[in-house]
Amino acid sequence: MMVVIMAGIGILLAITTLFLVVTTVINSNSKTIAMMRVFGYSDKECTGAILSGYRPLTYVGFALGSAYQHGLMIMMMSLFFDNDVLGMPDYSFDVQACIIAFISFVVLYEIFMRVYSERIKRIPLKEVMMEE
Repeated sequence: MMVVIMAGIGILLAITTLFLVVTTVINSNSKTIAMMRVFGYSDKECTGAILSGYRPLTYVGFALGSAYQHGLMIMMMSLFFDNDVLGMPDYSFDVQACIIAFISFVVLYEIFMRVYSERIKRIPLKEVMMEE
């Protein structure tokens, strides 16, 4: 049950963090995006310039987060269960579950990027230039 709770909390935090980060990046670069569009850059080039640089960092973050969670689970098991106690849950790294989680993460991340690339296309130049 502890694994399910930790996974649920991790997924909720990951989605919330991804939403906040991408929203912040788009909002802070809205003027840059508008100027790029004025100078003739396509929507694809604007999206690539603003969002694509984060793609390698997200995959590194996934790997580090997976290693952290694995270490945390080992630590929790060793703290709460003595090795000599019968009924201690067996915990080992599950490669298949990690691959499924990674594929799910990539799909979710690409959906976010697609949604926000559509949002980039709808940034109005007039509204951005009138902001101070």
